[in-house]
Amino acid sequence: MARRENVSVSFTPEHAAFLAARLKTGRYQSTSEVAQEAARLLDDQQAIRSAELERARALILEGAEQLNRGETLTAEEFFGEWDEELDDH
Repeated sequence: MARRENVSVSFTPEHAAFLAARLKTGRYQSTSEVAQEAARLLDDQQAIRSAELERARALILEGAEQLNRGETLTAEEFFGEWDEELDDH
């Protein structure tokens, strides 16, 4: 079993009610389990945000490099390609 560390936290009445409601579903055995699940979800969400930010940075860098090479599109060309891409999905 993974090592556990006890911490003390406080919740708003609304969050406390939410935790209690999760316990009533029977899916969780304790408030601690609900909080652990919330922490895992937050960790996953942060990882997704970090990956999205890295992808955005890479796309910006790629665009800047294309601009430096003179590879540009008019607004009409850009939006035409964009519309085609959206239609493909």
